[in-house]
Amino acid sequence: MSSYQRPIKFHLGVVHLTPAAVEALIRNEEELMHLLKRHREGDYGAEMCYDDRVVNEESIKRGGRVLSSYTLKDKTVIWIITAAGWTESTVMVREEY
Repeated sequence: MSSYQRPIKFHLGVVHLTPAAVEALIRNEEELMHLLKRHREGDYGAEMCYDDRVVNEESIKRGGRVLSSYTLKDKTVIWIITAAGWTESTVMVREEY
């Protein structure tokens, strides 16, 4: 059985997680690696509007900041932000920003 993988659009660098994000992922039985994979392949989450997606795509061309937003089962919103230069990414609950 073969599964299609989208190409990686950028690198994550060192990944940091806030304690609130860890708690939310555990509470919702969500796999961190799944969200990170979606983020780096350009699946920025259903919550991202067209304009935000365009900003991300333009930012990727310049090595800039990339933001994804994912809503978990209990409606907690997780943001993944990869900083410009792609040396680090942070996983956090939206309210922590």
